[in-house]
Amino acid sequence: MYRKVSSATVSNGAASSGTASNGAASNGAASNGTAMNGIALPGVPKSQRNGEANNYISYQSHHYCRVANDDEEDEYIIQRTVQETKGWDVFRDPPIKEDTGSMADQACLDLTIKILKIFAYLITFVIVLVGGVVAKGCVLFMSSQLRRDRKITYCNRDLARDKTFVVSLPEEERIAWMWALMIAFAVPEIGTFIRSTRICFFKSMKKPLKSHFLLVFLMESFHTIGLVLLFFVVLPEVDSVKGAMLTNCLCVIPGLLGMFSRTNKEGKRAVKSIVDLAAIAAQITGFVVWPLIENRPVLWLIPVSALLTSCGWWENYASAQSPFSFMRSLGRVKEDLKQTRYFTYMFLSVWKILLLFCLVLVLLFVRGDEVANLFSLFGVGYGPHKIVVEEVAVPFSSALPDLVEAAQAVDTIDIDAAYNTVTYVLIIQILAAYLCYIFGKFACKILIQGFSYAFPVNLTVPVAISLLIAACGIRSDDPCFFHGSIPDYLFFESPPVFRLNDFAARQMAWAWLLWLLSQTWITLHIWTPKCERLANTEKLFVTPMYNGLLIDQSMAMNRRRDDQADVKTEDLAEIEKEKGDEYYETISVHTDGSALPRPSVKSSDHITRIYACATLWHETKEEMMVFLKSIMRMDEDQCARRVAQKYLRIVDPDYYEFETHIFFDDAFEISDHSDDDIQCNRFVKILVDTIDEAASEVHQTNIRLRPPKKYPTPYGGRLVWTLPGKTKMIAHLKDKDRIRHRKRWSQVMYMYYLLGHRLMELPISVDRKEVMAENTYLLTLDGDIDFNPSAVTLLVDLMKKNKNLGAACGRIHPIGSGPMVWYQKFEYAIGHWLQKATEHMIGCVLCSPGCFSLFRGKRTIDRLN
Repeated sequence: MYRKVSSATVSNGAASSGTASNGAASNGAASNGTAMNGIALPGVPKSQRNGEANNYISYQSHHYCRVANDDEEDEYIIQRTVQETKGWDVFRDPPIKEDTGSMADQACLDLTIKILKIFAYLITFVIVLVGGVVAKGCVLFMSSQLRRDRKITYCNRDLARDKTFVVSLPEEERIAWMWALMIAFAVPEIGTFIRSTRICFFKSMKKPLKSHFLLVFLMESFHTIGLVLLFFVVLPEVDSVKGAMLTNCLCVIPGLLGMFSRTNKEGKRAVKSIVDLAAIAAQITGFVVWPLIENRPVLWLIPVSALLTSCGWWENYASAQSPFSFMRSLGRVKEDLKQTRYFTYMFLSVWKILLLFCLVLVLLFVRGDEVANLFSLFGVGYGPHKIVVEEVAVPFSSALPDLVEAAQAVDTIDIDAAYNTVTYVLIIQILAAYLCYIFGKFACKILIQGFSYAFPVNLTVPVAISLLIAACGIRSDDPCFFHGSIPDYLFFESPPVFRLNDFAARQMAWAWLLWLLSQTWITLHIWTPKCERLANTEKLFVTPMYNGLLIDQSMAMNRRRDDQADVKTEDLAEIEKEKGDEYYETISVHTDGSALPRPSVKSSDHITRIYACATLWHETKEEMMVFLKSIMRMDEDQCARRVAQKYLRIVDPDYYEFETHIFFDDAFEISDHSDDDIQCNRFVKILVDTIDEAASEVHQTNIRLRPPKKYPTPYGGRLVWTLPGKTKMIAHLKDKDRIRHRKRWSQVMYMYYLLGHRLMELPISVDRKEVMAENTYLLTLDGDIDFNPSAVTLLVDLMKKNKNLGAACGRIHPIGSGPMVWYQKFEYAIGHWLQKATEHMIGCVLCSPGCFSLFRGKRTIDRLN
């Protein structure tokens, strides 16, 4: 409830000077606005509200704040004293207090960061889009050279401008482009093999069940067969524009599995299922449009190749929560693969390369080509050889490809082939696909996936088609337009029409729009990511690498749909019931999606819990002030997140529980009254006196916390405060006559107290303790540290990125000015960026500084045991 807080003491209708400690009223206090125990009752006298004197010498404005109920012991009071400013009172000019450290104004730095973020958005967007378009264009360019007896118009600039020439590629040139396609496919698979081998030999290895391995083996084999049929048979028989369109028809199997994976818990399931059916129907139309229109038997391989190719992304769309039993079986295989993927793909990556190579040999044999040419002409195709150019008699312009095909040869000319072109195109394709993948992964890691990942991935095919239409139209009008940049005997397979109205009708552009929209719906999950910052590759993508021939489809359908547990705000009330007390407990969406939750583990066990552990001894008031203000900012940040979740029903991905523990060494001294008694020393008193001042500076208002609760303990004593944000701050006062003192023993003390006593002695199952320990962190601090909540968030992000990480330290630098501070900054920077970074790369960080480091509870417990 909201109440007015006043610090004025009212006596006999006149305000006394100063502020009473409890704001108590006496002797005829006004019935409205009487202050009792620091909290004024509702209502203020009308004369006081209107600013009239009426026997009041001065009055004070009231500040509304949220306080605890009357029966709560953890109540605190906020007071704001703002006296009325009189025109004649010109001598009240308090000095402006300059903020230092993390509280200092950093407007320039903030502006620079915003500008850099905008550049990161734009640069990542451009690289992903350009990389995807270039990689797809290179693949279509390669497949265009595989068609037998294909003739294109040759530039007559260096031959005879009054004559028309055509060219067809020799067998060795076609073999070179076949090898280029195979290498483009094999490069990512080699990367998968290297990564899988490294992880299996140097990290962990778990073997899958035979049935699971067989299922993955069949799906990956189907995927490879589909790719061979698509790129070595279908695409060479159609023009490049049609080929780009067909790449949007490879989502049938993912669409079907996604539809069957929907559960009753999803909102608007019926509507989504209807849209799923429409998307699948749109995908199927791509199977029959071109075979029916052009009536060529080879085009009936389109549905076969598209279906088989789409099998490669089955895993991402399987779900163990599906209402269908066969889908649940696939979901169990999927969950098992999260533990056995690298062992499985260590073999499958090699198998896919061998299968592709064998299928190309079979394809050559079926076509009647000499199979041995694939090996004997390899060196010829990538070395110097001749290209035969034919002079033809064409009555009309060579802009009509059909007339070029039917023209009669008059004479032939041999020219030298630009044999390095195949290598250049292959290198460009590999680099473009890799850059597209790397920067796409970067966009997912830093949470700019919507604009810099999903948007360019969906734009890849439309942009590629637009550029292909423009390029083919330009070359049709002028065969010499690309002379000097692209060899005149090489180009894309051009479509028969180039006008926009003819393109929409004859090239079935309207059908392609349906295919594009259906693919966008099936891959809608890439627009709404649920991963945490700096997530590792296993959480972002299903398979370790990408598909080199279908980079945009691979990035869309290989991006995980369930990279995090799906936590909804409706679950928050259930968590409150489970906890069963007045304080709010929430759900962290940073659950590890690598395994299904065990039955005994509750969702609340995945909450990020941070225990700030500070060691104090003889710190000055200034040092304590800096430290306490940092704790107050953490308390304020945690309170804001808790209130947003409790009242706004928002699941905060960075939510955490927070508690502060201060371990005060040598906190007692001999009493002033008796040598047999002890009392808190002056440093403890400084801490107690400084807390209110620190809270007031952080919250920009006068705050007076309730006195701490006092507990005697075997090691001395304990003081417990409830901070304004409702987090606890506990000061452990150590008596050196009862327990070992000094900083290192304080560290041992809080590790055993928080992890051994507070966590491991809980009356819960071992599974729950393990999960809680995985998400419990110790934030070690010094008594003079100054930091912001964002610095802690960065350390937590690193912990969540790698579950095997035991500790992470932040960069420390002194504040101030002068040569000594400059030297210390240099020394600290060398230690962090060079020494610690080198130890990190070696794999053994010798020391994590205790002034600002985050330790994972589970790894610390393992060391303690």
